[in-house]
Parts: sequence; structure tokens; C-alpha cells
Amino acid sequence: MNYSKKGTSRKKKSLKSKSTMMGKKIGVVFLKTLLVLVIALGVAGLCGAIGIIKGVIENAPSITSASVLPRGYKSTVYDVEGNKTAELVAEGTNRTYVKIENIPKHVQHAFIAIEDERFYEHNGIDVRGIIRAGVKGIASGFKKTEGASTITQQLLKNNVFDFMSESTMKDRVERKLQEQYLAVKLEEVMSKDQILESYLNTINLGQNCLGVQAAANRYFGKTVSELTISEAAVLAAITKSPSANNPISHPKDNAERRSLVLQYMLEQEYISQREYESALADDVYSRIEEHNEENESTSTIYSYFVDEVTDQVKNDLVQKAGYSETQAHNALYSGGLKIYTTQNPKIQRILDEEFANPDNFPAESRVGLEWALTVVDKDGTQTNYSQEMMTAYFKQTDESFELLFDDEASAQAAIDEYVSTLGITDDDTVYESSQMTIQPQASMVIMDQSTGEVAAMIGGRGEKNASRTLNRASGTFRQPGSTFKILAAYAPAFEELGYGPGTVQYDGPFAYTENGRIGRLVNNWDKNTRYRGWTTLREGITRSMNIMAVKTITDVTPAVAVDYLLRFGFTSLVLDGANNDYVQSIALGGLTTGVSNLELTAAYAAVANGGTYIKPRMYTKVVDNDGNVILNNWPDETDVISEQNAWLLIDCMKDVVNGAGGTGGPARISGMTTAGKTGTTSANKDVWFEGMTPYYTAGIWVGYDNNHKLNSSETNFHKKLWSTVMTRVHEGLENKDFTKPSSGIVQCVICTKSGKLGVGGLCDSDGRSGIVRNEYFVEGKQPKEVCDKHVAVSICVDTGLLATTMCPNRVPQAKVLLPDMQSGVAEAVTLDTAYGLSSNLASGTCTLHTGGVYVPSEYEMSGSMPSVPPAPDPGADPNAGADPNAGADPNAGVDPNAGADPNAGIDPNAGVPQAGAE
Repeated sequence: MNYSKKGTSRKKKSLKSKSTMMGKKIGVVFLKTLLVLVIALGVAGLCGAIGIIKGVIENAPSITSASVLPRGYKSTVYDVEGNKTAELVAEGTNRTYVKIENIPKHVQHAFIAIEDERFYEHNGIDVRGIIRAGVKGIASGFKKTEGASTITQQLLKNNVFDFMSESTMKDRVERKLQEQYLAVKLEEVMSKDQILESYLNTINLGQNCLGVQAAANRYFGKTVSELTISEAAVLAAITKSPSANNPISHPKDNAERRSLVLQYMLEQEYISQREYESALADDVYSRIEEHNEENESTSTIYSYFVDEVTDQVKNDLVQKAGYSETQAHNALYSGGLKIYTTQNPKIQRILDEEFANPDNFPAESRVGLEWALTVVDKDGTQTNYSQEMMTAYFKQTDESFELLFDDEASAQAAIDEYVSTLGITDDDTVYESSQMTIQPQASMVIMDQSTGEVAAMIGGRGEKNASRTLNRASGTFRQPGSTFKILAAYAPAFEELGYGPGTVQYDGPFAYTENGRIGRLVNNWDKNTRYRGWTTLREGITRSMNIMAVKTITDVTPAVAVDYLLRFGFTSLVLDGANNDYVQSIALGGLTTGVSNLELTAAYAAVANGGTYIKPRMYTKVVDNDGNVILNNWPDETDVISEQNAWLLIDCMKDVVNGAGGTGGPARISGMTTAGKTGTTSANKDVWFEGMTPYYTAGIWVGYDNNHKLNSSETNFHKKLWSTVMTRVHEGLENKDFTKPSSGIVQCVICTKSGKLGVGGLCDSDGRSGIVRNEYFVEGKQPKEVCDKHVAVSICVDTGLLATTMCPNRVPQAKVLLPDMQSGVAEAVTLDTAYGLSSNLASGTCTLHTGGVYVPSEYEMSGSMPSVPPAPDPGADPNAGADPNAGADPNAGVDPNAGADPNAGIDPNAGVPQAGAE
């Protein structure tokens, strides 16, 4: 440094120079400008930050107390007595809401102690907690972090911000700012108890449990109100990590945090030292393990009834409440609905027990196989193998092969043999689906006909191993066989044509009309009995005579029949196309698609209900999570036939079960009036019994899932099973008859060969008993004309043929006029032939005393009926004298079910229904 005089002088001059002064001024200006810029930038940054924060806050969702109510509730199904029968639980919906007053204080305090110790002090944000968490984070170099969210913030995060993505830091900051802002706002509109209530019903507590009530039930099998301090601490310990702290899968981790919960409860003076020590010593995890084993062994598999009711509710939410398909599904499985069903627990239990009893089924049951296999090789190439391919493999050596086996071991052996031919290596990945089902299968539906309510349903025999499996009661369509005679032929004819039990059809050779031409013959089911000749519809129903039903539907027309079937509730009829159901064969159940047991039973319930069809109801109402009724399932009624005609049909069907020749004898219920109709398809693939009492209507079906033919031991047991179930169902119920209409039913004595008024001394004199009987009619439809089928003729004693003037010995005799045959169809012998008179008189005239002419009878000459002695049995048929109408007068007042032998008095010609019977 130069401190000389000269140096100092130069320094002074330089300081006072113009250039120096200018530099100083520039520096000062620069500094001032820089300062202004810094201040401006700071203000701008602050304003920008405030603007950003303001924008974030303005973009925050609006908040009310309703905004934080938890979503995703399981729906609950109840039976008719109010018992819970099922919970419809989808992932993230297992929640049962419980009010704060029903949550014990120690449960509330357990969560507060571990999650938000200053919950009752802060305004939604815990500043002290934030500072504490920040200090710990800095001290650890941000290697350890500690949450500072309050219960209020957690509630917002779970119920308001659950939709928000937090994939970036910006997202996380934005959500956190909004969360803190809304937490303060929420505390202004909700009390602490309201916030805590919503929180405790929201939190995820593992095992698909949302809220403390669901968790209490899952882990301890009790309600939240029953939880101990120890158990409350277990639940509170889960919240930090529902997976890692799960008390079932990670009991040690849960126990460690549970100890911390109890410690905090003690420190925050929520529990005493004694309560702390007692809870800490509690062996709570052994109870959890024990309950979990019980819970897993009885894992929820929805019953056939629940499967069907959920389908009905979902459909009605769309059809009646205006939901979309997606909305209906979400409401059903996460809307917290309460579904009040029509299921009667007593009846359902009986049905389940009897279907589980192997003694009710054939001893030689078989196993049906459903199978598929997918093989993925190491290159990712996928190859699929089906059960059809397996069948084709075995058919190469056994043309009759089916996927039916004597037992499961045989089925597995067949799988193993086929798989061994596929060339699968150790490098391949194999996916196999295999299901073995006992065969033949069965289903049953029981309804209260007066309400349309389905009391019980079972869709198959054998263990139900999954929800929403094949429901054979409602989800399959099978051919109904002769059960359709009542619905497709007789009900329409009674209603439209005035037919009744006494109406007569001729049971003789008859052919279908196909494309305007005579087609194939209609065959009666009983191949051991000849045609019966003139027969009443009552006997046709009793004996399930095919020709009678086809002639009747021909009279009423298939078009009218289909109209009635639609009104009876059938939805599976084919109304268009070449294979439509407008054909005569629908009288015998010959349908394109078939029917479900549920719809068939509902149709029979309509007859039992006085002719009024009620759409089968599985539930009565559905209530949402807020208690609002969103579906009221009122009865949907359609008048199909009159109560008089319904009663007449039931009276005929009582003879099916109780009368001579009836096909449903084994279904009789001892001590209870029973009516019904059997059905067997011609190929013996389906057998049915649709029966009714004054209390219930029930339908049972039996068949193979793959349409395999039933053998002789498999075609009749269903009637006995029906009786076994319904006998138990009616225990303790008073025996009564079906209610007869107060008016509109009359009686008169008819000839069963004409359906008209019987003529004394004529109709009862053709050599057979029981030809004249008392019959019911709808008033106004009873016959007013006398029999025109019986005539008195002169018979040659020597030949038994119509006498001529040359016959020396002639006697008057009663004969039955036989009808002309359908064009193109040959005449055949019937039970009337030996007692009848052919329309071709020349062929029946005496051939011994020739040369004369036919001698008219006294009746033909005078117009009045002489006394005709009973004709002797001509010996043509040793069984012809059997009384086709044997049995008590329907008005005799005798209980038709009173301990009678189901086979008593059966016509020896009727036979027992065999495989493929009717």
C-alpha cells in the first residue's frame, strides 16, 4: 500500500474524478434496482403462491356432512321371518353402518389414542403434530417419517379424495392443501362425534372389512358393542397397514402395535393401569384363530334361492326403478340394500334336508363330468381341449360313450387317460377345469298360490360348491311332458269351448295334422292298454291320455292355447319362425325350448289360486341404505280362467292322485287333500310332478343334465320325494278341501260315453257298470240333451250281430255308436268295440240268417225306450267290464285322501306308468 504524500494526493484526485463519481452512481442505481427486483419478485412469488393456493382451494370439492358419509355397503338378504340369510359382499363393500352411541367408548378411544391424540382439541389440523413430524423427519435426514393427519383429514382422504390420483409431487401437495383446508371447514359443520362416527364406519380393517362393525364380526364373531378393550386395540392396530397388521395373517405384527395402542390409551388416561394389564395379558389371538377356522369352514356360498332373488332384484331395478345395468349391479353389491324375501325358513330347511338324503334318490346314482383343459407351451402358444374332444376320443372305441361314470374315481381315470394322449411336457403350463356332479339331477319349487310368493327353492341335488352355479329350478328349460295337458289343452277348452270334466272325446286312432295333411299317429303312453273308446276328460286327465289332450287342443286350436300359456306366465315359448310353438304337440309338452320349473309351478299355482296367475315373487320389498323403499314387489296378477273352471280342473287332478288309474298315486299326502299332474317326456329324459294342496303348490323335476335317458328306477321316485317333502311341510296344518266357488257349479247325471244326460235302462245296460255317473259342470254349460251314443237294437241271439227278418230269436240290447274314423286313419279295436255298433251297419248284420233285412228295434219304431236287459259279456275282452269311472261319487263327502292305498281299485288294464310313461 502506497502511503506517500504523492500517492495520497493521487488517491484523492481519483476519488474526485468524474469517472469515479459516475461509477459510484451506477453501482448505487444497480443495487437499488436489484433490491427492487428482489422485493418485486418476492411479492410476485408470494402473490403467485397465494394465487396457487387459492386456486387449489377453489378447486377443492365442496364439503358437507353428507360428503364424508362412507360408501360401499354390503347388501343383506332376509327371509320372511326377518332372519338374515345372506350378505351380498363384493370387494370393498363389506360394511355395516353403526351409530356412535352403539360404539363403546373404549373402542372410540383406542382409535383416537393411536391415530389422533388431540382429536378433541384441534380444529381439523393438528399443528403440533405437523411440527413434531417435521422435526423427526429432519432429524433422521427424512429417512423416517411420521404421519400427522388427523382423523378428520383421514376421513376426507378416504371418502372425498379417494378418487384422486397422487402419482406426482404436485398431486400430493395439491391434495394435502385441499385436505387441510376442508378439514377445517368440515369441523365447522360437523360435531366431533359425527366425524368420529363416519371415520369408524369408513376405515379399512383388512379381510375386506370396512368399518368397525364388519371387522368385529369378521375377527371375533360379535357386534362392535360387545368388543372388549383388548379386542378394540386389535382393530385399532390394523389401521396403519391393513395388510401388514392383519391379526389373522400377521398376528405378531398386530400384537406389537396393539401393545402400543394400549400404552397410548393408558398414557392418555382412557384406561386404568389394571385395565391395561388385563388387556395386555389377554390371549386374544387364539380366539381370532379359532373364529377364523369356523368362518372359513362355513364360507359364504349363496343358496339357489339367493341366486334367483338377486337376479329378480337386479332385473326389477332396471325394469321398474329405471337403473342402468351397471347402476343396478353396483346397488346390489355395494349399495347396502336390504332385500326382504319370501323364503320360509322352515320349508326351505325341509327341502334342503330331503334333497340331501340319499335314501330319497336311486341307489345307482352316477357322476356327470364337465371338463376343459388349456395348455400353454414355453413359447406362449395356447391349446384348448374340450369335453367334446374328450368324448370324441372315447367314442372311437365305444360309440355309446357319455361323460357319465359310476363314481368320481372312474371319471378321474377317464380324464387321466385322455390327458396322457395330449403330449404335455414339464415345460408346459396347464390350466384345468373339472366339475363332477351327481346324476340324475333334480329341482323343486314350493309356492304359496294365494300370494305368488316362493316359499322355498332348490336348484339341484348334491353339495353346492359355489355361488351362481346352474340353478335347475329357474335357469334351465326342459320339456314339460304331460304337465302341459292341463295348461295348453284343458284349461283353454274349459274356458273357451265350455268343456268340462264330463266332456267326451273318442280315444281311438288319431293323427296330427302336419302342413295341412295327415301326419304321424298320436300314441298313448300306456302301450299295454288298448284304446279306451269314448272317454270323459276327467278320465283323460286321470290316466294322462295323450290322444284326448291332442284332440282337445285341436278343438280349441294351438293359437288359442299359446295365448293362454302366455297368460300363464311362460316366457320361453317360441312365437316366430319355422320352429314356433303353434302346434298340436304342445298339448303333450312338445316345445321348441322347454320351460323352467319356476314358471311351470307358477302356472299350476294359478289354477290352485282360482284361475288367477300371480308372477312368482322371490321378494316383497327392497330398502336402500338410508331406509327408503326403492322397490315394492306387489303381486302382479292376471286372470286366466274362471274360478269355476279352475275348481273343475283341480277336482279332476284330485283323481290323478287318488282315483282309479291315476298316474300320481305315490305323490299322495296322508291326511291332506292333494291334487296334481304327472309328466314324462316321450324319450324319458324328463319327469315331473306338479301338485297342489289348499296351502301350497309345488313342482319337482328330475333328469340328467346332459339329457341322458332315465331308466325305470329313475322315473317314479320323484313322486314319492314330492310327497315326503310336502308331508313335512303340512305337518300341523288342518286338512281341508279346495274352496269350492260359492256359485256357478252344478251337478247332473251323465252318460260317460256321450257326456250328455244319462238315459235310465239304456246307458246303464250295455253290459258295463259305472257308465252313468254324477258330474260337475259350470252352470249353464251342463248338458240339456240326452245321450246320443247309446242305442237299443235287435240282436240275433245265435250270432250276437244285428238281427234281420230271418233271425228266429231276437232280443233288444243297448249298444254304443262308434264314430267314423279320421280321414286316412284306420279303425282299431277299443274298449268300446265289444259293446259298440259300427257306423257301417252292413258289416255288423247277421251273416247266418241271410236273405232278410235289418229289423229296427222297438226303440227305433216307437221312439220310446223299452226295458233293455243288461247285455251279456260277449267274451271278446276279459277285462272289458272294468269300470273306467270306478270310485266314489265326487259329492259323496268322503275324504279322497283318508288313508287310502294309492293303488286301491286301479283298473287292471291301466298298468303302472313305466319309463317314458306319459
